Amino acid sequence: MRNNVLAGVLIALFVLTIWQSATAVPTLGAHGILADFDAFYITGQLVLDGRAAEAHDVARMAAIQRELTGQQAFMPWTYPPQFDLLVAPLPLLPRGIAYALFTLSTLTLFLWLLARLAGPSFFAVLLAGALPIYINASIGQNAFLTGALIAGFLCLTLRGSRWAGLPLGLLVIKPHLGIGVGLHALLRARWAVLALAVAVAVALGLLATAVLGPQIWAAFGQGVDSARAALSADFYPFVRMTSLYALLYSLGVPAGVAIVAQGALALTACGAVAVTLRKGLPLRWTLATACFASTLISPYFYDYDMVLAVVGGALVAGDVLVRTQLSERILLLALSWVAGGWGLIHALGTMGQSLDERAQGLQALVSFGAVAYLILLGLLIWILRRKDPR
Repeated sequence: MRNNVLAGVLIALFVLTIWQSATAVPTLGAHGILADFDAFYITGQLVLDGRAAEAHDVARMAAIQRELTGQQAFMPWTYPPQFDLLVAPLPLLPRGIAYALFTLSTLTLFLWLLARLAGPSFFAVLLAGALPIYINASIGQNAFLTGALIAGFLCLTLRGSRWAGLPLGLLVIKPHLGIGVGLHALLRARWAVLALAVAVAVALGLLATAVLGPQIWAAFGQGVDSARAALSADFYPFVRMTSLYALLYSLGVPAGVAIVAQGALALTACGAVAVTLRKGLPLRWTLATACFASTLISPYFYDYDMVLAVVGGALVAGDVLVRTQLSERILLLALSWVAGGWGLIHALGTMGQSLDERAQGLQALVSFGAVAYLILLGLLIWILRRKDPR
Protein backbone atom coordinates (compact mmCIF):
# COMPACT_ATOMS: atom_id res chain seq x y z
CA MET A 1 0.00 0.00 0.00
CA ARG A 2 2.80 2.43 0.90
CA ASN A 3 4.58 1.78 -2.40
CA ASN A 4 1.35 2.48 -4.31
CA VAL A 5 1.01 5.82 -2.53
CA LEU A 6 4.63 6.73 -3.24
CA ALA A 7 4.21 5.74 -6.90
CA GLY A 8 1.15 7.98 -7.04
CA VAL A 9 3.16 10.88 -5.64
CA LEU A 10 5.86 10.43 -8.29
CA ILE A 11 3.28 10.26 -11.06
CA ALA A 12 1.61 13.41 -9.75
CA LEU A 13 4.99 15.18 -9.92
CA PHE A 14 5.41 14.09 -13.53
CA VAL A 15 1.94 15.40 -14.40
CA LEU A 16 2.70 18.67 -12.61
CA THR A 17 5.90 18.98 -14.64
CA ILE A 18 3.94 18.57 -17.87
CA TRP A 19 1.46 21.24 -16.78
CA GLN A 20 4.27 23.66 -15.88
CA SER A 21 6.08 23.10 -19.20
CA ALA A 22 2.85 23.52 -21.16
CA THR A 23 1.79 26.73 -19.43
CA ALA A 24 5.26 28.30 -19.27
CA VAL A 25 5.39 28.42 -23.08
CA PRO A 26 1.75 28.70 -24.24
CA THR A 27 2.70 29.72 -27.80
CA LEU A 28 5.57 28.68 -30.03
CA GLY A 29 8.75 30.57 -29.19
CA ALA A 30 7.22 32.47 -26.24
CA HIS A 31 9.92 34.10 -24.06
CA GLY A 32 12.52 32.96 -26.61
CA ILE A 33 12.22 29.38 -25.34
CA LEU A 34 12.12 26.22 -27.45
CA ALA A 35 11.77 22.73 -25.97
CA ASP A 36 12.25 19.47 -27.87
CA PHE A 37 8.49 19.30 -28.42
CA ASP A 38 8.68 22.50 -30.43
CA ALA A 39 10.66 20.73 -33.15
CA PHE A 40 7.65 18.42 -33.47
CA TYR A 41 5.31 21.40 -33.57
CA ILE A 42 7.36 23.25 -36.19
CA THR A 43 7.57 20.13 -38.36
CA GLY A 44 3.82 19.69 -38.03
CA GLN A 45 3.33 23.25 -39.30
CA LEU A 46 5.58 22.58 -42.28
CA VAL A 47 3.68 19.37 -43.09
CA LEU A 48 0.34 21.17 -42.98
CA ASP A 49 1.79 23.90 -45.22
CA GLY A 50 2.93 21.30 -47.76
CA ARG A 51 6.60 21.97 -47.00
CA ALA A 52 7.52 18.82 -45.05
CA ALA A 53 10.87 18.46 -46.83
CA GLU A 54 12.04 21.74 -45.28
CA ALA A 55 11.97 20.11 -41.83
CA HIS A 56 14.82 17.84 -42.92
CA ASP A 57 16.82 20.78 -44.28
CA VAL A 58 19.26 21.72 -41.53
CA ALA A 59 19.66 25.30 -42.76
CA ARG A 60 15.92 25.87 -43.01
CA MET A 61 15.14 24.41 -39.57
CA ALA A 62 17.96 26.45 -38.06
CA ALA A 63 16.60 29.64 -39.64
CA ILE A 64 13.07 29.00 -38.37
CA GLN A 65 14.20 28.32 -34.81
CA ARG A 66 16.70 31.19 -34.70
CA GLU A 67 13.98 33.56 -35.84
CA LEU A 68 11.89 32.42 -32.86
CA THR A 69 14.65 32.58 -30.23
CA GLY A 70 17.24 35.00 -31.58
CA GLN A 71 19.99 32.52 -30.64
CA GLN A 72 22.28 30.26 -32.65
CA ALA A 73 21.46 26.96 -30.94
CA PHE A 74 18.83 24.88 -32.76
CA MET A 75 17.41 21.36 -33.03
CA PRO A 76 17.80 19.48 -36.34
CA TRP A 77 15.09 17.12 -37.60
CA THR A 78 16.33 13.58 -38.24
CA TYR A 79 13.16 11.55 -37.86
CA PRO A 80 11.84 9.41 -40.74
CA PRO A 81 8.87 10.64 -42.81
CA GLN A 82 6.49 8.34 -40.92
CA PHE A 83 7.00 10.50 -37.85
CA ASP A 84 6.32 13.62 -39.93
CA LEU A 85 2.78 12.29 -40.35
CA LEU A 86 2.39 11.69 -36.63
CA VAL A 87 3.26 15.27 -35.66
CA ALA A 88 1.16 16.86 -38.41
CA PRO A 89 -1.98 17.28 -36.23
CA LEU A 90 -0.14 19.02 -33.37
CA PRO A 91 -0.36 22.60 -34.77
CA LEU A 92 -4.13 22.25 -35.03
CA LEU A 93 -4.08 23.08 -31.32
CA PRO A 94 -2.35 25.94 -29.47
CA ARG A 95 1.20 25.02 -28.54
CA GLY A 96 0.58 24.69 -24.80
CA ILE A 97 -2.49 22.48 -25.22
CA ALA A 98 -0.77 20.32 -27.85
CA TYR A 99 2.22 19.89 -25.54
CA ALA A 100 0.04 18.81 -22.63
CA LEU A 101 -2.11 16.47 -24.72
CA PHE A 102 0.80 14.78 -26.50
CA THR A 103 3.01 14.36 -23.44
CA LEU A 104 0.31 13.40 -20.95
CA SER A 105 -1.37 10.87 -23.24
CA THR A 106 1.90 9.12 -24.10
CA LEU A 107 3.00 9.20 -20.44
CA THR A 108 -0.28 7.57 -19.40
CA LEU A 109 0.10 4.77 -21.95
CA PHE A 110 3.74 4.26 -21.01
CA LEU A 111 3.07 4.04 -17.27
CA TRP A 112 0.12 1.69 -17.73
CA LEU A 113 2.22 -0.77 -19.73
CA LEU A 114 5.22 -0.33 -17.42
CA ALA A 115 3.05 -1.26 -14.44
CA ARG A 116 1.90 -4.41 -16.23
CA LEU A 117 5.50 -5.44 -16.81
CA ALA A 118 6.83 -4.54 -13.36
CA GLY A 119 3.97 -5.86 -11.22
CA PRO A 120 4.70 -5.48 -7.49
CA SER A 121 8.07 -3.86 -8.33
CA PHE A 122 6.43 -0.91 -10.10
CA PHE A 123 7.43 1.71 -7.55
CA ALA A 124 11.06 0.54 -7.48
CA VAL A 125 11.19 0.72 -11.29
CA LEU A 126 9.49 4.12 -11.32
CA LEU A 127 11.93 5.48 -8.75
CA ALA A 128 14.95 4.17 -10.65
CA GLY A 129 13.69 5.72 -13.88
CA ALA A 130 12.42 8.96 -12.34
CA LEU A 131 15.01 11.24 -13.96
CA PRO A 132 14.61 10.24 -17.62
CA ILE A 133 10.84 10.23 -17.09
CA TYR A 134 11.06 13.73 -15.63
CA ILE A 135 13.24 14.88 -18.54
CA ASN A 136 10.64 13.67 -21.03
CA ALA A 137 7.84 15.34 -19.11
CA SER A 138 9.73 18.64 -18.98
CA ILE A 139 10.77 18.86 -22.65
CA GLY A 140 7.95 16.99 -24.40
CA GLN A 141 10.11 14.37 -26.09
CA ASN A 142 8.68 11.26 -27.74
CA ALA A 143 10.34 8.63 -25.53
CA PHE A 144 7.07 7.94 -23.70
CA LEU A 145 5.64 6.93 -27.06
CA THR A 146 8.58 4.77 -28.13
CA GLY A 147 8.85 3.33 -24.62
CA ALA A 148 5.16 2.41 -24.73
CA LEU A 149 5.59 0.73 -28.12
CA ILE A 150 8.45 -1.39 -26.80
CA ALA A 151 6.56 -2.16 -23.59
CA GLY A 152 3.56 -3.15 -25.69
CA PHE A 153 5.74 -5.48 -27.74
CA LEU A 154 7.04 -7.06 -24.53
CA CYS A 155 3.59 -7.52 -22.99
CA LEU A 156 2.27 -9.17 -26.15
CA THR A 157 5.39 -11.32 -26.53
CA LEU A 158 5.04 -12.60 -22.97
CA ARG A 159 1.50 -13.64 -23.92
CA GLY A 160 2.75 -15.34 -27.09
CA SER A 161 0.63 -13.06 -29.28
CA ARG A 162 1.49 -12.48 -32.93
CA TRP A 163 0.09 -8.94 -32.47
CA ALA A 164 3.46 -8.05 -30.95
CA GLY A 165 4.39 -7.21 -34.53
CA LEU A 166 2.11 -4.16 -34.47
CA PRO A 167 4.06 -2.06 -31.92
CA LEU A 168 7.31 -3.40 -33.37
CA GLY A 169 6.32 -2.13 -36.81
CA LEU A 170 5.25 1.24 -35.40
CA LEU A 171 8.79 1.65 -34.03
CA VAL A 172 9.74 2.62 -37.56
CA ILE A 173 9.32 6.18 -36.24
CA LYS A 174 12.59 5.60 -34.34
CA PRO A 175 13.88 2.34 -35.80
CA HIS A 176 17.23 2.00 -33.99
CA LEU A 177 15.36 1.54 -30.71
CA GLY A 178 13.72 -1.62 -32.00
CA ILE A 179 16.83 -3.46 -33.17
CA GLY A 180 17.39 -5.47 -29.99
CA VAL A 181 13.77 -6.60 -29.59
CA GLY A 182 13.46 -7.21 -33.34
CA LEU A 183 16.52 -9.45 -33.18
CA HIS A 184 14.93 -11.30 -30.28
CA ALA A 185 11.85 -12.04 -32.39
CA LEU A 186 14.04 -13.10 -35.30
CA LEU A 187 16.17 -15.51 -33.25
CA ARG A 188 13.00 -17.05 -31.79
CA ALA A 189 11.66 -17.51 -35.33
CA ARG A 190 8.55 -15.47 -34.59
CA TRP A 191 7.75 -15.19 -38.28
CA ALA A 192 4.16 -14.03 -37.90
CA VAL A 193 5.30 -11.24 -35.58
CA LEU A 194 8.04 -10.16 -37.96
CA ALA A 195 5.75 -10.32 -40.99
CA LEU A 196 3.23 -8.06 -39.29
CA ALA A 197 5.98 -5.65 -38.22
CA VAL A 198 7.31 -5.40 -41.77
CA ALA A 199 3.80 -4.95 -43.16
CA VAL A 200 3.08 -2.12 -40.72
CA ALA A 201 6.40 -0.39 -41.44
CA VAL A 202 5.93 -0.68 -45.21
CA ALA A 203 2.33 0.54 -45.04
CA LEU A 204 3.40 3.59 -43.03
CA GLY A 205 6.18 4.25 -45.52
CA LEU A 206 3.77 4.09 -48.45
CA LEU A 207 1.35 6.37 -46.63
CA ALA A 208 4.12 8.90 -45.97
CA THR A 209 5.11 8.77 -49.64
CA ALA A 210 1.53 9.30 -50.79
CA VAL A 211 0.89 12.21 -48.41
CA LEU A 212 4.27 13.95 -48.41
CA GLY A 213 5.51 13.05 -51.88
CA PRO A 214 8.44 10.83 -52.99
CA GLN A 215 10.88 13.72 -52.53
CA ILE A 216 10.52 13.44 -48.77
CA TRP A 217 12.85 10.43 -48.76
CA ALA A 218 15.70 12.31 -50.42
CA ALA A 219 15.23 15.15 -47.92
CA PHE A 220 15.25 12.64 -45.07
CA GLY A 221 18.47 11.09 -46.38
CA GLN A 222 20.15 14.49 -46.49
CA GLY A 223 19.05 15.17 -42.94
CA VAL A 224 20.53 11.88 -41.74
CA ASP A 225 23.81 12.67 -43.50
CA SER A 226 23.94 16.04 -41.76
CA ALA A 227 23.29 14.41 -38.39
CA ARG A 228 26.04 11.86 -39.02
CA ALA A 229 28.50 14.63 -39.80
CA ALA A 230 27.41 16.56 -36.71
CA LEU A 231 28.34 13.62 -34.47
CA SER A 232 32.01 14.28 -35.19
CA ALA A 233 31.77 18.08 -35.27
CA ASP A 234 31.02 18.97 -31.63
CA PHE A 235 27.41 19.87 -32.45
CA TYR A 236 25.55 17.53 -30.11
CA PRO A 237 25.71 17.79 -26.28
CA PHE A 238 27.44 14.46 -25.63
CA VAL A 239 27.06 14.89 -21.87
CA ARG A 240 23.37 14.12 -22.37
CA MET A 241 24.11 10.87 -24.18
CA THR A 242 24.79 7.46 -22.67
CA SER A 243 26.46 5.80 -25.65
CA LEU A 244 30.03 4.53 -25.65
CA TYR A 245 30.69 6.81 -28.62
CA ALA A 246 29.64 9.87 -26.60
CA LEU A 247 31.84 8.85 -23.70
CA LEU A 248 34.95 8.26 -25.79
CA TYR A 249 34.47 11.33 -27.97
CA SER A 250 33.89 13.54 -24.93
CA LEU A 251 37.19 12.22 -23.55
CA GLY A 252 39.01 13.32 -26.71
CA VAL A 253 39.12 10.02 -28.59
CA PRO A 254 39.02 10.57 -32.38
CA ALA A 255 35.56 10.16 -33.90
CA GLY A 256 36.67 7.28 -36.16
CA VAL A 257 38.02 5.27 -33.23
CA ALA A 258 34.97 6.04 -31.10
CA ILE A 259 32.54 4.88 -33.77
CA VAL A 260 34.45 1.61 -34.24
CA ALA A 261 34.25 1.01 -30.49
CA GLN A 262 30.53 1.78 -30.59
CA GLY A 263 30.09 -0.72 -33.41
CA ALA A 264 31.94 -3.39 -31.47
CA LEU A 265 29.73 -2.79 -28.43
CA ALA A 266 26.61 -2.97 -30.60
CA LEU A 267 27.69 -6.34 -32.01
CA THR A 268 28.49 -7.59 -28.51
CA ALA A 269 25.06 -6.50 -27.28
CA CYS A 270 23.34 -8.31 -30.13
CA GLY A 271 25.46 -11.36 -29.40
CA ALA A 272 24.30 -11.25 -25.78
CA VAL A 273 20.70 -11.58 -26.95
CA ALA A 274 21.63 -14.72 -28.88
CA VAL A 275 23.57 -16.16 -25.93
CA THR A 276 20.72 -15.69 -23.45
CA LEU A 277 18.31 -17.39 -25.83
CA ARG A 278 20.70 -20.26 -26.49
CA LYS A 279 21.13 -20.82 -22.75
CA GLY A 280 17.39 -21.10 -22.33
CA LEU A 281 17.11 -18.31 -19.77
CA PRO A 282 13.61 -17.17 -18.70
CA LEU A 283 11.75 -15.23 -21.37
CA ARG A 284 11.58 -12.10 -19.22
CA TRP A 285 15.38 -12.16 -18.90
CA THR A 286 16.01 -12.62 -22.61
CA LEU A 287 13.57 -9.82 -23.43
CA ALA A 288 15.29 -7.56 -20.88
CA THR A 289 18.59 -8.35 -22.55
CA ALA A 290 17.05 -7.35 -25.89
CA CYS A 291 15.88 -4.03 -24.40
CA PHE A 292 19.28 -3.26 -22.94
CA ALA A 293 20.91 -4.25 -26.24
CA SER A 294 18.77 -1.67 -28.04
CA THR A 295 20.17 1.02 -25.74
CA LEU A 296 23.74 0.12 -26.68
CA ILE A 297 23.49 0.14 -30.47
CA SER A 298 23.20 3.75 -31.61
CA PRO A 299 25.88 6.39 -30.92
CA TYR A 300 23.01 8.90 -30.86
CA PHE A 301 21.30 7.84 -27.61
CA TYR A 302 20.01 10.64 -25.40
CA ASP A 303 19.10 10.65 -21.71
CA TYR A 304 15.39 10.81 -22.52
CA ASP A 305 15.65 7.54 -24.46
CA MET A 306 16.79 5.87 -21.24
CA VAL A 307 13.14 5.07 -20.59
CA LEU A 308 13.91 2.04 -22.78
CA ALA A 309 16.30 0.87 -20.06
CA VAL A 310 13.51 1.49 -17.54
CA VAL A 311 11.29 -0.87 -19.54
CA GLY A 312 14.03 -3.50 -19.59
CA GLY A 313 14.53 -3.07 -15.87
CA ALA A 314 10.83 -3.67 -15.25
CA LEU A 315 11.20 -7.19 -16.60
CA VAL A 316 13.88 -8.20 -14.08
CA ALA A 317 13.23 -5.85 -11.14
CA GLY A 318 11.59 -8.53 -9.03
CA ASP A 319 14.50 -10.91 -9.55
CA VAL A 320 17.01 -8.17 -8.74
CA LEU A 321 15.23 -7.13 -5.54
CA VAL A 322 15.21 -10.64 -4.05
CA ARG A 323 18.92 -11.06 -4.79
CA THR A 324 20.14 -7.78 -3.28
CA GLN A 325 20.58 -6.12 0.09
CA LEU A 326 19.60 -2.54 0.88
CA SER A 327 23.12 -1.18 0.29
CA GLU A 328 23.22 -2.76 -3.17
CA ARG A 329 19.82 -1.37 -4.05
CA ILE A 330 20.96 2.11 -3.07
CA LEU A 331 24.01 1.72 -5.30
CA LEU A 332 21.84 0.55 -8.21
CA LEU A 333 19.52 3.52 -7.67
CA ALA A 334 22.42 5.98 -7.61
CA LEU A 335 23.86 4.55 -10.82
CA SER A 336 20.43 4.69 -12.45
CA TRP A 337 20.05 8.36 -11.56
CA VAL A 338 23.50 9.28 -12.84
CA ALA A 339 22.97 7.28 -16.05
CA GLY A 340 19.59 8.84 -16.74
CA GLY A 341 20.12 12.28 -15.29
CA TRP A 342 23.72 13.43 -15.70
CA GLY A 343 22.75 15.96 -18.35
CA LEU A 344 19.83 17.11 -16.20
CA ILE A 345 22.15 17.75 -13.26
CA HIS A 346 24.22 20.06 -15.45
CA ALA A 347 21.12 21.72 -16.91
CA LEU A 348 19.84 22.57 -13.44
CA GLY A 349 23.21 24.10 -12.63
CA THR A 350 23.10 26.36 -15.69
CA MET A 351 19.57 27.70 -15.33
CA GLY A 352 19.35 31.32 -16.31
CA GLN A 353 21.94 31.04 -19.07
CA SER A 354 21.06 31.53 -22.73
CA LEU A 355 20.57 28.58 -25.06
CA ASP A 356 23.93 29.29 -26.68
CA GLU A 357 25.76 29.45 -23.35
CA ARG A 358 24.18 26.22 -22.16
CA ALA A 359 24.97 24.47 -25.44
CA GLN A 360 28.63 25.45 -25.22
CA GLY A 361 28.82 24.29 -21.62
CA LEU A 362 27.25 20.93 -22.42
CA GLN A 363 29.72 20.24 -25.21
CA ALA A 364 32.67 20.72 -22.86
CA LEU A 365 31.65 18.01 -20.36
CA VAL A 366 32.41 14.29 -20.18
CA SER A 367 29.55 11.82 -20.62
CA PHE A 368 29.70 10.34 -17.13
CA GLY A 369 26.15 9.07 -17.62
CA ALA A 370 27.55 6.51 -20.05
CA VAL A 371 30.08 5.37 -17.43
CA ALA A 372 27.35 4.90 -14.84
CA TYR A 373 25.15 3.03 -17.31
CA LEU A 374 27.83 0.56 -18.32
CA ILE A 375 28.66 -0.11 -14.66
CA LEU A 376 24.95 -0.51 -13.92
CA LEU A 377 24.53 -3.12 -16.65
CA GLY A 378 27.58 -5.00 -15.39
CA LEU A 379 26.18 -5.05 -11.84
CA LEU A 380 22.80 -6.29 -13.05
CA ILE A 381 24.45 -9.20 -14.85
CA TRP A 382 26.49 -10.04 -11.74
CA ILE A 383 23.43 -9.89 -9.47
CA LEU A 384 21.20 -11.98 -11.73
CA ARG A 385 23.85 -14.71 -11.83
CA ARG A 386 23.30 -15.25 -8.12
CA LYS A 387 21.13 -18.12 -6.96
CA ASP A 388 17.48 -17.27 -6.42
CA PRO A 389 16.93 -17.32 -2.63
CA ARG A 390 13.22 -18.04 -2.96
